[in-house]
This record gives sequence, structure tokens and C-alpha cells, in this order.
Amino acid sequence: MDEDHPTDLAFVDVGRYERLSQARERGLVLSAMGVPHWIVRDKPDFVLRVEAVHQEKSAVELEKYEIEAKQRPVVAEPVWEKLSTVSLYVAAWIMGSFWFLQNYRPAWMEHGQAISARIIHQGEWWRAFTALTLHGDFSHFIANLMAGLLFAAFLVRLWGSGLAWLAIVLSGAAGNWLNAWFYRDQPHISIGASTAVFGALGLLVGGEFFIRLSSAHSRERWQLILPLGAGLALLAFLGSGDEQNRTDLMAHFWGFTIGLFMGATVNALKRRVPRGIRRAAALAAPLLLLIAWWRALLG
Repeated sequence: MDEDHPTDLAFVDVGRYERLSQARERGLVLSAMGVPHWIVRDKPDFVLRVEAVHQEKSAVELEKYEIEAKQRPVVAEPVWEKLSTVSLYVAAWIMGSFWFLQNYRPAWMEHGQAISARIIHQGEWWRAFTALTLHGDFSHFIANLMAGLLFAAFLVRLWGSGLAWLAIVLSGAAGNWLNAWFYRDQPHISIGASTAVFGALGLLVGGEFFIRLSSAHSRERWQLILPLGAGLALLAFLGSGDEQNRTDLMAHFWGFTIGLFMGATVNALKRRVPRGIRRAAALAAPLLLLIAWWRALLG
């Protein structure tokens, strides 16, 4: 209870804490016992206060809580690496180069767009990759560039540039392949980096979900639902588009879904990945796009 207490009763302090969250956490222990309590600001601390009649049992339970807290395994917090903007500039340059080439060589659109029937029935797998580099117009290109770099910046800090960019490219390509399978018997065509953009969003949400799931103290239902709910809200808000822009909703959905599972997997395994493989992953991401385009232009 973060409020003033009645003045006609005797009260005692049972704890002083540096942060409000600490006082509230201990207050939950007292609430579970049915003990009324108040949190009072006494600078620089937050004081947990109870009626004098409850002092003894409150002190006993809080002492037990502190002992249990010390025995809890330490949960590894996400290790945020220093953000290296080099990979972001490189990614922007690569996307800009493909945008230039697409306009300089309009025939590239036919070679690279994700035609569902060809991907599934004719085995043209490369289209799942090449379609990520093509855009309908300048506004489409800029929107994907800005959103993609924003989500990528968080992933680069969390996983390093190698794992982050490889996961983004793979989630986008896998999302395009699943989207092609979904539309395999229909005349469906898809282009744009948005599948990878929402793959990146899914990677962030999946990674956070794994962190919370791996700790007994954040494994409660609402703490697990929170990142998923936030991700789905962003997917609905950013990924819905409108009929005029012919937004491929299913491509966004598949990219996000693949990202969820991939994000949880990468977060679980990233510490086991040798530094050399991480560096190789940084080269693998653009190399996959180049190999896909090489295969596409072979005809």
C-alpha cells in the first residue's frame, strides 16, 4: 500500500530499501500473510511499515524471504555489447545499392521477386532471399530501411553484428518461403525487406521471452505474455498497411513467427558460439544475398 497510514494506530518500520521496487516486492510477502502494510518515502530510502501488533511475524517472514533471496540462482541479465554502427552503415549501403540496381536494371524485378508457385513447385529457393532486396517504390524502400535499422540496432547490441544480421536475413528468407508455401497454388508475388524487418521484431520478442522463461522469478504468466503482447501489437500496428499499398500481411506474420522461434534459439545458444563463427556469420549474411542473386541471374 503506497499511501498514508491511519494516525490512530501504532506503527513500526520493518525494512528500509533503496528502491521502491524492493519495498514493493517485500510488501507482496506481507500481503500474502494478510498483513496490512504501508510504504513511506523517507529520503533517500523507502520504508516498509506495519502495525505494531504485526511486527514480530512480519520480521520473521521478511527474514525468511531475504535468506531465500540470497539462495536463489543468479539470473544472467542480457549482456549488451557496445553498439557498433559499422554494420548498420554497411546494411544501409547494401540496401541502397540494390535499390539503385533495381531501378537501373528493371528486369531484375522478374528475376528476383518471390513468385510463390516457382519457389515451391519449381524449386527456385533463391527468390526467398532476392525478394528481400526489392521494393515497390521509394517510400516502401525508406520505410523498410528505417524500421529494419532500428530493430537491427537492438539485436546487434544483444548478439553482436554477425549473429544479428545472419538471423535477420534467415528469418526473412524463411518467412518468404513459408509465405510461398501458403500461397503455393495461387498467383501470388511478394517483394520487400519487410518480411526480414518483422523477422527482426520477432527475434527481439523471442529473445526476451527466452530470458524471462529461463528464470523462475520472471516465469509468471503475465511476465511471459508481456513481450509477446507488445510484439503482436507492433506487428498489428506496423504490419497491417492498407489495400492501396498491397501489404503482404501473411509475409509479415511468417517473418515475425520465424523470428520468435529463432530469437529464443539464438539467445539459448549464443554463449556457445565461438567468436570465429560469429565473425563468419557477419560475412554469411550478405554472402547469402549475393549467392541468391547470382543464381537468380543465371536464369
